[in-house]
Amino acid sequence: MFEKLSATQPEIASQLSELISKDEFPSSSLFHGEPCSGRMFAAMSVAKEMGVPKENTIIVSDRNHSYRIMSAVALLRKSRNKAAKDFLKDSVSVLLQQYHGALMDEQTSTAKKRFSDAAEVSELMEKLDKAQDNELDSLLASIEKFVLALADSNRTQAISVGQVRAIRDWCSTSSMDGEKKLVVVEGLENALGAAVNAFLKTLEEPPANTYFILISANPGRILATILSRVRKFRFQALDKERTKYIFNSLFINPNKYESLEQFFLEGGGIDDAKLKSMAHSLVAMHNADIPAIVAELESCKGWDIFFSHVVDDLYRGRLDGSIDPRKADYLIEGINEMVSKGRLFNQNKRLTFDYVAYRTKEVLG
Repeated sequence: MFEKLSATQPEIASQLSELISKDEFPSSSLFHGEPCSGRMFAAMSVAKEMGVPKENTIIVSDRNHSYRIMSAVALLRKSRNKAAKDFLKDSVSVLLQQYHGALMDEQTSTAKKRFSDAAEVSELMEKLDKAQDNELDSLLASIEKFVLALADSNRTQAISVGQVRAIRDWCSTSSMDGEKKLVVVEGLENALGAAVNAFLKTLEEPPANTYFILISANPGRILATILSRVRKFRFQALDKERTKYIFNSLFINPNKYESLEQFFLEGGGIDDAKLKSMAHSLVAMHNADIPAIVAELESCKGWDIFFSHVVDDLYRGRLDGSIDPRKADYLIEGINEMVSKGRLFNQNKRLTFDYVAYRTKEVLG
């Protein structure tokens, strides 16, 4: 049980195995820790070990899956082995489970297009195992096309009130059949207040046979009343040996990348070091070149990563005393709210950037 997870997060794997074997897995859990520490993989492993079928699993995540999937596509193009193929299938599966039928808004044409694209990706993935070598490149190009369309449609957003209600209705309606259901929510800390309060009510009155797993890199920003209702599992950042194990399992040169995050971002065309430097120049007011930053972000589509780096820089400034805590908190709250609203209403990323740049200069300048 949890064989692969045991290689990277042995303590977590041991805890989960014991709970499931004793039929004591909690109805509400929090998997928290650094990005790329295996939290989502662990959640999917829980579903497998508990016998929860894919149709009974819903994921709502605000991460941008395109970087991971593009990295997986590039790896399969190069290596053409089973490990790379399984890696792509697992990565795409997480994305597709965000398009569960229970979450579809029948009245929204945009939503219908997204779900149609997701269905197309699902059909393409079914062809992957049977594809001949001479068919693989064409198939991967089609997968890339639809995955990027899903990313551009901005489906990746913090959970909304409507989604919480849809999940609650789905769980309540389907729980009577006795089958287990799993709902994975990533990035609840970035959701708007109404959605958080609605989700809290769901945890207070959980439907039968339903399990909720929250995934977060910033649990301190989650509502205290929600934290009090979940069992917490802390995922340690992967050290060099455990990262090396993952790279070796995918037949990737372990000396080429310093971390999994670097591998994913570079595979998706992102220069993360450059984005961090630009975010710092904005926060520290070190002659930030706004046109150059905008040009880079429009080119690589790294808006959300840049916004997260700005927030991280504000947190660091707050901790080391270089930024007034009140000003830092004000900016962090405003930026997170603006980013969340921008995702919710499919706002142009440039408008969000303009707000972040203007507000940062106004408060810190």
